Amino acid sequence: MKSMYLRSIVALACAATLAACGGKGGDIYLGGSVVGLSKTGLTLTNGSTTLAVAAGASSFNFAQTISADSDYNVTIKDSDQPKGAKCTVINGKGKASTFNVTTVLVSCLTDQYTLGGSVSGLDAGQSITLVNAPDSLEVKANGAFTFTQTVGDGSTYVVSVLPASVPANKTCTVPNGSGTMGSANQGGLNVACVNK
Repeated sequence: MKSMYLRSIVALACAATLAACGGKGGDIYLGGSVVGLSKTGLTLTNGSTTLAVAAGASSFNFAQTISADSDYNVTIKDSDQPKGAKCTVINGKGKASTFNVTTVLVSCLTDQYTLGGSVSGLDAGQSITLVNAPDSLEVKANGAFTFTQTVGDGSTYVVSVLPASVPANKTCTVPNGSGTMGSANQGGLNVACVNK
């Protein structure tokens, strides 16, 4: 008799716990984390439900809930990507339990491009150091150069000459050293060194 009484209490406790979590047929929230989204234009789908995700977002939740034991499949709408970035959905497909789904991950990477140009006016044996923080590059002769680190589509760059690296008889400037990276490699920076 005592065993039957304990089983009843356990059953009631389990039922109350399930109800608190949504229970069978209850409202389950579907969402997760977003990493690296710096562009607009990302729309997620789950069946016929859509959700626009803002640039800079670190998480998302669909407004429409799903039922416990129902299947979900989070994808990028029509495989469209935000302009200048590529996003991937990880853990997007599964079956809901009685708990909110928070394990979907949307990982985005902004398209990357190289930044470079040409140096003129150095004498033989002279060098200068160019900076596009945090990247720096020592240029040991006139001609073309390319920074080691790439720059993301839509990101700003500011290229300057490290003053301590300028030869004593020269003045070096980068007239077009600042701008916003477009959707292609930028190789048109001009670093001009002239005699004092």
